[in-house]
Amino acid sequence: MSRAGEAGQFMRAIKQRLLPVYYLSTIPLRKWLRRRLAERGRAPVSVLMYHRVARDCPASWCTSLAAFRRHVAWLQRHCTVLSLAQVQESLFCGRWTSRPAAAITFDDGYADNLRALADLLEAGMPFTYFVTTENIRTGAPFEHDLAQGYRFRPNTPAEIRALADAGVEIGSHGWTHAEFHRLSPGELARQLEFSKKWLEDLIGQPVRALSVPFGHREHVTPWVILAARRAGYDIVCSAYGRYNLPFRHRFHILRFAGDNCLWRLRNRLTIDPRLLHRTLREYLPSDAALDVDAVVEPRPREPARGVTESFPSGSLPILSLGEDLQILSWHETNGESATTALTPLDIIADSQS
Repeated sequence: MSRAGEAGQFMRAIKQRLLPVYYLSTIPLRKWLRRRLAERGRAPVSVLMYHRVARDCPASWCTSLAAFRRHVAWLQRHCTVLSLAQVQESLFCGRWTSRPAAAITFDDGYADNLRALADLLEAGMPFTYFVTTENIRTGAPFEHDLAQGYRFRPNTPAEIRALADAGVEIGSHGWTHAEFHRLSPGELARQLEFSKKWLEDLIGQPVRALSVPFGHREHVTPWVILAARRAGYDIVCSAYGRYNLPFRHRFHILRFAGDNCLWRLRNRLTIDPRLLHRTLREYLPSDAALDVDAVVEPRPREPARGVTESFPSGSLPILSLGEDLQILSWHETNGESATTALTPLDIIADSQS
C-alpha cells in the first residue's frame, strides 16, 4: 500500500474511534434539531443500502450477519422503519413520526442475503430488494466481484419470486450492472425497460423502483433520472450518503451505505448536524438538476425563457445550459411531447407553493 493509502486508512481508523465521542456529545443538539424539524414537517428520512450480508465479510461491500442483526435490533428499538412508498409519501407531505424515520434497501441480489432477509421478515420490517436481472436470470457472478477474485452466488429467479410472494418489494438494479451515464440513450432505455419488464413477468407485480448501479453523483445524471421517468419508474435510488428532506427531492431517494459499524448507523439516523448541513448545502431543488455539468446528446435547441418547444415522441428531455441554467420541464399534450424552459427559481417557487 502507498503512503497516501496508509495515511488515509489511519485517518479513517482515528475518525471511527472518535465517532462515539462525537455522537454522545451531540445528543442534546440532535434531539433539539429533530424536534424543531418535526414541528415543521421537515424531519429528514434516512435510507440504508446493503449489498451482501453474510457470515464471512471479505469485501468492503459486505456486512457481517452479526453486525446486520445488531442494526436491525437498534432500528426496532429506536426508529420507525418505512417502505420506499412511505418514504416518498413522507417527502411529499412532511408526515411526522415520533421516532427517526428510516428505510432498508439491498442492491445486486446475493443468495447469501437470505438469512438476513428472513430476520427482517420475521421482525415485520419492510424493505426493498434491488436485483441486477441478467445475473439473476443466468446465475453468473457479478462483474465487480469477479474483478476482486470473488464468485458470490446471485439469487435465483425462484428466490426472487418467493420474496415477492412474501410481501417484499422487488426493484430493478438494471439489466446488467452497467454505468448508466456511459450508455447511449438507446442502450440506457433498453437497460431500464427490459429489466423492469423481466421482473414484472417473473413476480407478477409492478416494479416501481430503480437503484442506479454504483449510484454516485457521476452515475446519476439528469439524463438517467429522466430516462427512468420515461421507463415508468416512480422512484430512483442513489448512494449519495445524504438525508432525504421533505418537499425537496421526491422522485430521487438518497441512501447511506450500510457497513459493520453500529456507531455510524446511530450517528446517521439520529440526525448528524454535520451531515444535515451538508445535505442542506448540496441539495438541489429539482430531480432534473442533479448534475448540471452532464449534458447528453442529442440536445435540442435551447429555447428562450418561457418558450415552449416540441420534440419528436420517444426522445428524452434533458437539461438546457445557457448563460442562466434552464431546466426543460417535460410533459405531453394530445400525445405530443413538449418542454417548457424553467429556471431553478421557478422550480423552488413551484415546490413551495
